[in-house]
Amino acid sequence: MTIAGATARPQLAADDQRSGVERPARQQLASVAWFAGLSLGLAVLAFAAGAPAAMLPFILAIGPLVIALVIAWREGGGAVRTLLHSATVRPADRRWYLVLLIPVIWSLATVGVAVGLGEPAAGLFTSLFPAVLVVPIVVLVPAFTEELAWRGFALPRLLSAMSPLQAALLLAVPWALLHAFLFVPGQFNGTLALWPMVVSIFAYSIVLTWVYIGTGGSVLLTALLHAALNGVAPVMAGVDQDNAWIIRNVLAAVIAVAVVALGGLRRPAIAKPVS
Repeated sequence: MTIAGATARPQLAADDQRSGVERPARQQLASVAWFAGLSLGLAVLAFAAGAPAAMLPFILAIGPLVIALVIAWREGGGAVRTLLHSATVRPADRRWYLVLLIPVIWSLATVGVAVGLGEPAAGLFTSLFPAVLVVPIVVLVPAFTEELAWRGFALPRLLSAMSPLQAALLLAVPWALLHAFLFVPGQFNGTLALWPMVVSIFAYSIVLTWVYIGTGGSVLLTALLHAALNGVAPVMAGVDQDNAWIIRNVLAAVIAVAVVALGGLRRPAIAKPVS
């Protein structure tokens, strides 16, 4: 694995070539537009209908996947099979699994910066267990459904018409708007500032796009990374919540900028991932 450049193309392209399906870029962009619009519509509907705060995150994670599957089914040509298959694709280069260390380093760096800025160091990790074992399991399924929808379905269709960086930034817009519903007062993250979430969504979109194209379209790995980014929250639980929220997302932006600066989102060459 080299951050300097991705070494594989999304599996979707290879699957389309094998099945003889050649959808025009314009049609693929239309599919993404429908996906994003319907996903946002679902968010508005769920919010307006008064979905319980504890349920809304799961609706916004699972709903887009259902929409993606329906659109893929309407596309035909094995699009549903290709989408579901992406959840089983493993990177040919095993070193890509090292990206799963990023959330651990990132969370510890957040704690370190917080302490450096004046947070008390005593008792930082007293509530780490058993939360650090339970939380990653709880967030695993939502991470897989989100990644199948946003990276498995939407991203490869955007890549048919634009660069990976453009695709990552464009996809982050509806993804951030969807998450904004969780920051309305009374909702799951209603007490947190909104702008760090926007920063984090754009950063995550860049990092997850880098992993997706570099692994040949492995939603398996992007989902595991996504789950890990959410699952390390207990590591930062000993820091003041508002401070940790800002620091962690600023650091996420630093990671994303490093990925771009070191060439991680250059147009990939063709390589075959492991099915």
